Amino acid sequence: MTAETVLRAVAPDAETRAEVLRVEGLRVTYRTEDGDVSPLTNFSLTIREHEVVGLVGDAGSGKSTAALALMGVVRPPGRIASGEVYFGGEDLLKKDEDEVRQLRGKDIGIIVQNPRGALNPMLRVGTQIGNVYRAHNQVGRGDAAARAVDMLRKVGINDPERRVAAYAHELSGGMAQRALIAMALSSNPRLLIADEPTSGLDVTIQAQFLDEMWDTVQETGSAILLITQDLGIIANYCDRVAVLHDGEIVEDKPVREFFANPEHAYSQSIMALQREVASDRTEARQSMHSEAEVTTEAHLVDIAKLTKNFPIRGSDKVVQAVQSVDLEIREGETLGLVGESGSGKTTVGRCLLRLEEPTSGAISYRGEDISGISKRDLRSFRSRMQIVFQDPFDSLNPRWTVGRVLREPLDLHTTLSRAEKVARSRELLEMVGLSPDILDRKPKGMGAGAMQRLNIARALASNPEFIVLDEPTSVLSPSAISELITLLRRLQDELGLSYLFISHDLTTVKYLCHRVAVMYLGQVVEVGTVDQIFNSPRHPYALALLSSHLFPDPAHRRVDHREPDALSGEIPSPVDLPVGCYLAGRCPHATDRCRAEPQVLERLADGRMSRCWRVSAGELEAAP
Repeated sequence: MTAETVLRAVAPDAETRAEVLRVEGLRVTYRTEDGDVSPLTNFSLTIREHEVVGLVGDAGSGKSTAALALMGVVRPPGRIASGEVYFGGEDLLKKDEDEVRQLRGKDIGIIVQNPRGALNPMLRVGTQIGNVYRAHNQVGRGDAAARAVDMLRKVGINDPERRVAAYAHELSGGMAQRALIAMALSSNPRLLIADEPTSGLDVTIQAQFLDEMWDTVQETGSAILLITQDLGIIANYCDRVAVLHDGEIVEDKPVREFFANPEHAYSQSIMALQREVASDRTEARQSMHSEAEVTTEAHLVDIAKLTKNFPIRGSDKVVQAVQSVDLEIREGETLGLVGESGSGKTTVGRCLLRLEEPTSGAISYRGEDISGISKRDLRSFRSRMQIVFQDPFDSLNPRWTVGRVLREPLDLHTTLSRAEKVARSRELLEMVGLSPDILDRKPKGMGAGAMQRLNIARALASNPEFIVLDEPTSVLSPSAISELITLLRRLQDELGLSYLFISHDLTTVKYLCHRVAVMYLGQVVEVGTVDQIFNSPRHPYALALLSSHLFPDPAHRRVDHREPDALSGEIPSPVDLPVGCYLAGRCPHATDRCRAEPQVLERLADGRMSRCWRVSAGELEAAP
């Protein structure tokens, strides 16, 4: 009997499960100059024990408003106008604030979007987790500190004893998200409201977190409201799907029935969009430059033995973020860089542009070494090498107009007149599919997709040849991602651009990139064409990465057909790394030689590079 069968036996049938949460007729309004606006008009939903309910809807449909309102919270100037929210048989909306506060964080946990915005920038991460735990449990500071370390370890953060002392800005986006998850789960809540909980996580950590979350629900009888736009997550982990549209739930049915036969017109449009996105990406992939065409072009960027260490305050040790990385990027090529959060992907991109100073190694641009040139001389290269950052909301100055955002790089890198700068700004907006009429507007109020297009326009202002794209799709909806892929490909074809595409979105990597480099703990472990990496990965980590990808097919749910994890154990600390292969402690194929012998990136017979002696020796065959 499998672990899945045991869990199914423990969980009662849906008809006999007790209610955890019941919402009836919830209405939320916001007072504006033009009158009241109601993102939720008649929100009704029931969640039972042992159940994961997926809540889907367009960006701006009110999903996040619902998540907060279920705990009696609305952001000002909003208010809960009417409705009932029953938890444990009692209406939360009739309780006073002190009574509800006792439930929040203990019996009802929440994971919100924008992890850095949700964490207090003035308090260490461990302190914040410990404070939440102490607020709902009679424990001292020592026990709370130990709980913080334990929770960070459970959500997959390596070296948790050190990470508890970090501030939010010292964590990557994925690590900040896991810190929020640790905080929400610290008191074992009966109901977890998870609002896009995996948006900043790569697929291996996402799968690990969702596996543990689903197992917990089955074992303890708790329940989860999982808010996401990712139909792959819905298909693989949810028992039911609730569709939010025009302020109310328009469809609520078991996940397999929803995918097979959506009844409401809006639900049908969601599934049609999913099929359209898949079709568009397949068509885009089929029409891309062939690998042979790309390899005939000269190298634009070469990275040799790139290493970046970060000092630790009060210690003579360092965080070994990037170690001896060798990469090449060709003219007109998109190189994908993938790996777990904290693997060093973003650091490579920032070092390449000298936004971070490398500890050692060489960076060449068209054959010229730029790793040691002065910042003054580097400025001329900056006009040819640009970056688009992960979070479009954080990378734009909210006090600046769109025109000023675009004028800044023109002021730095051109001698255009003021009128010419305005004309160039209008041209840039049209290039990325935005209206020139927004020049005098501020970014506030623009959607994430439009903001990211503006960031791309800013990067294009100085006529670059090469752009680092650092997780540019991580906060976008599926439709916006598809549109961005089309835009990036068009710009590449029209302008001859080369991209370094850093991402944890493997589907986007598959359809946008020509070659892929896989990173683990600061090292590149495999490099190959898209077909090689996605169809026959060789390195054990690359195989685990690809096998964790979630496809929107409830007929093959991960929770129903879960194979034993290819990787187990914890990710080693980047401060105290193993002597041999960094994956050996987690790899099912590891031998004593793996644990004792450092691995070297070697070229295989099919042209790819792999950092595993067992692969090089032919002892590990390609994945089927």
